[in-house]
Amino acid sequence: MKTTILKRESVTVEFTEFELMALAALVERGQAGVGEAAGDYASIRTAINTVADEFRSLLGHFELAA
Repeated sequence: MKTTILKRESVTVEFTEFELMALAALVERGQAGVGEAAGDYASIRTAINTVADEFRSLLGHFELAA
């Protein structure tokens, strides 16, 4: 991973294809370990799953563009 732009309100980074695939695998593994949303942590688990699903969708768009 290489930082290309560093601003006060944002950071732009550049990933290699390998790094992106490794990150995707970690996201999917983490999502599988979160389990179902229940109890006091339901909103946190729901948020984690939502972000992970969006990330996986984004990777699908990258694959289509390649």
